[in-house]
Amino acid sequence: MDRSWVKIVWFYGVGVIAAAQLGKMSALIPLIARDLGLSLTVAALVISLLEIGGAGFGRIAGGLIQRAGRRPALLAGTACLALGGVGESLAQGPTALIAWRVLESAGYLTTVIAAPMLILETATPRQRGVALALWSSFVPVGLALGAILSGWAAELWSWRGALFGGGMVAAGALALSLPMTSGVGARVRGAAAGGTAPTRRAWALAVGFGCYTTFEVGLLGMLPTFLVDKAGANADTAGLITGVASFATVAGSALAGWWNHRNHGRDLARGSSFALMAFSIVAPALLLFGVFGPRPDLATVAIVVIALNALSGVYPGLAFAMLPAVAGSDRGLPAANGLLTQFGASGSLIGPPLFAACAGHWGWTSAAACGLAASLLCLALMRAAGVSSSTAAADQAA
Repeated sequence: MDRSWVKIVWFYGVGVIAAAQLGKMSALIPLIARDLGLSLTVAALVISLLEIGGAGFGRIAGGLIQRAGRRPALLAGTACLALGGVGESLAQGPTALIAWRVLESAGYLTTVIAAPMLILETATPRQRGVALALWSSFVPVGLALGAILSGWAAELWSWRGALFGGGMVAAGALALSLPMTSGVGARVRGAAAGGTAPTRRAWALAVGFGCYTTFEVGLLGMLPTFLVDKAGANADTAGLITGVASFATVAGSALAGWWNHRNHGRDLARGSSFALMAFSIVAPALLLFGVFGPRPDLATVAIVVIALNALSGVYPGLAFAMLPAVAGSDRGLPAANGLLTQFGASGSLIGPPLFAACAGHWGWTSAAACGLAASLLCLALMRAAGVSSSTAAADQAA
């Protein structure tokens, strides 16, 4: 593996560590809610708070990070993740837990915006497609590792020990990132620092991706609670099932990467490519009714949710590969990436409380109906974001 791929994989790994902070809370929240007296809605909010910074400031942060430097942003982000994890492990009530989670949110935002920009800077033009396909899987892989390892740690020690361990992992990533980021991510000066505004297609891609994350994070965020409360699983088993289901999306991402390589990045939202994308959006939404059923069987739910996520993983692999084309030019990438992060974070923030509210008022089947509605809207927006080779060339020339 050459030096550029070593750095690309490392930046991806830092993104995985950031996403693991979302997965860990999904697995641990049933235990935390019991000890700290959290309601279902407040518990879901704690899960989603990691995304609050991105939901409010993703687009702005993209430009600021471009000016301040992507390397300092990545280092500051991992530092906030480390401090937030340690602080959460010491929280004695909901207020303190939420405050430390907000700090962790700031770290997550800067990390997940800086890391893909560093990947794009490091990768050669021939490497970009594969690198972006790899990056598209950082959330499910992070969720899987966070949920599985935190569930195991909670069984061995306690939820406080699991949170402290997550903070220490982020601290280790900070130390190792110092040499790995040497020579990249310098501050951008002059006219290039401002970049260009997001295109219409970038807006459609970003909003569609937000609908996807509403569905995906709503499902994965509330799945452990559903499994514990309705299917009779313990916290360890619920975390394991959630982690495996999340990791199953990597299979879909791999298929999307192969498809993108086969088509050389062209016509990603048209013809057979759009049919593949549409299937990966709609089929998981229909399968969700087999997960949030009225009389869930643990084994059946586990099989269905793993298959659901394997299919769902195709979509983000195709969507991230469209980012350079919808941005219009390299100068448009920071704004387009920030916008994608903002709407992805907004969906992640909305998803778990929205699913929890539906389940609390009308039952878990209504949460599945909510996921279907978000998926259909995602499908319509991805059609609006459609880029063919000719439109991409026109954008580049504009």
